[in-house]
Amino acid sequence: MPTTQAPSAQAPSALPASADPHLPIETYLFSDAETEKLARAGAVLRKACLQRFGLDYDTSPAGPPTGPRTFMDRRYGVTDQAEAAANGYHLGDRDPRTHPVHPPQFSPEQQQVLTGHLPGKTGADDTKLQVNGVPVPPGGCYDEAKRSLAGSADLGPGNVAQQADFQTFKASLSVPQVTQAFEAWSGCMKDKGYSYPNPMDAISDRRFLGDSPTPLELQVATADVTCKQQVDLIDTWFAVETSLQKELIARQQADFTAAFAAKTEQLAKADAVLRDQ
Repeated sequence: MPTTQAPSAQAPSALPASADPHLPIETYLFSDAETEKLARAGAVLRKACLQRFGLDYDTSPAGPPTGPRTFMDRRYGVTDQAEAAANGYHLGDRDPRTHPVHPPQFSPEQQQVLTGHLPGKTGADDTKLQVNGVPVPPGGCYDEAKRSLAGSADLGPGNVAQQADFQTFKASLSVPQVTQAFEAWSGCMKDKGYSYPNPMDAISDRRFLGDSPTPLELQVATADVTCKQQVDLIDTWFAVETSLQKELIARQQADFTAAFAAKTEQLAKADAVLRDQ
């Protein structure tokens, strides 16, 4: 189990401005492409499961991808000058506010087979559930597909990696190198006429929570990126969090080794499902 003790930071090394940064924890998490692969494999397995009951299942994606483009995109706020000028703190063509999700509509039979549950019935009643004369697997086709890819483990990243991802980000906010960089950034922003103690407060400004960016938001976001560059905030923050993650991973090496093995196995099974469809 992951420790609750916050890791300490060693002196960070400089990150070259030209680098494509990747935090150590990314090795144990799933990229967008890997997550999408698991989703496609799960859909194929659910479709095959429903076909045993004479039912159909649509495996097409629910909609276009939304959210940050990569793991590091927006982790430290907006960092690209052109993107800030065009979209402010919004996500442009990947903004979930402009791409509402429309959940698929299932018939009662499909719902029962997918979930393994009858509406208004107890778990004991569900154990002998049949549809079209075929016994429904425990947990329905959702759980059957999950077991095919991950066994009894979590599908996708396990708790150890997800907790470390959150823990090191939170811990980085109180490391002196980062707090000093925040102060320098805040001073730079104040010189430009904007008062925010740190970049997170700028992002969460209630004036910028509408469906589209306002002229003020574009101005603030552009100033935000300029000030981050002037005070070397991103390189400092990245180096601090890298140190925190390396220390945490080394302290829980067995847990992270197991997490990586589980990830590798899930992706291999997903590849096999997609190859054989």
